[in-house]
Amino acid sequence: MTLQSVANSTAMLEDHNFEPYKVPPANTIHEQFPHYFSATLAETEQQKQRIYRLRHQVYCEELQFEPERMDGEEQDDFDSRSLHVAINKLSSDALAGTVRIVTSQFNNEQLPLEHYCSNALTNTVLAPNNFSRQHICEISRLAVPADVRSRALLSQQVAAEVNCNKLVAISLYLVAQILCLRAGRIHAYVMVEPALARALRRVGIHFVQIGQPVNLNGLRAPHYLDVRTMTATLKPDYLRLRTMLEAQLFNKTKHARPSIALCYSAKD
Repeated sequence: MTLQSVANSTAMLEDHNFEPYKVPPANTIHEQFPHYFSATLAETEQQKQRIYRLRHQVYCEELQFEPERMDGEEQDDFDSRSLHVAINKLSSDALAGTVRIVTSQFNNEQLPLEHYCSNALTNTVLAPNNFSRQHICEISRLAVPADVRSRALLSQQVAAEVNCNKLVAISLYLVAQILCLRAGRIHAYVMVEPALARALRRVGIHFVQIGQPVNLNGLRAPHYLDVRTMTATLKPDYLRLRTMLEAQLFNKTKHARPSIALCYSAKD
């Protein structure tokens, strides 16, 4: 139930008549990114099934972290109380990445971190049970397909699009923060490699380690983030990218707030 790093794959597009998506000039890859990729909140069952299939590709087929499923979809019991987000390629509408936000309403609805790694928590002040269940969540099941991670230039792509691939994973974190804020889920948790947490801090996402690393498909440690701090700590380029992603996300959805949101005026 953790954020996982993803490996390379040999996925290739087969449409040899494809014409590259044309974009206006931009100064930085952060400004170019929305011309090649789009953030989407999965609201229909069909959209969620596409996400489950991508997760199966990454977690079951490429990395073999989970057993392969007959239906080709990677799901678990936490999905029914999660928000699911995807980053789409505008040139092909293929999924470039996904992440979910697991919520909790009642005491018996544990976050994945609580269910699997409660013994690893050492910071009791920032532990999930120190906050209202309606104000907590876990960022989980981040998956980016290997062709995006590899950043190899395919025959159907332009160099600028491939250069933007490096921002897919960070964009998923930014979209997760946007949704957490709108849903009132201000206390966010994640199981992540300490080295990745340090890298995220360099762009302004200040995860705080709250426990010892445990062996979950590699050494990963529980981390905490007060999502309200991100708009103040993000580096300027990433703050601009966050603004563009938020415009994409809510220009395409019917509701200003996710339907799963359970509170909006969190104070603790």
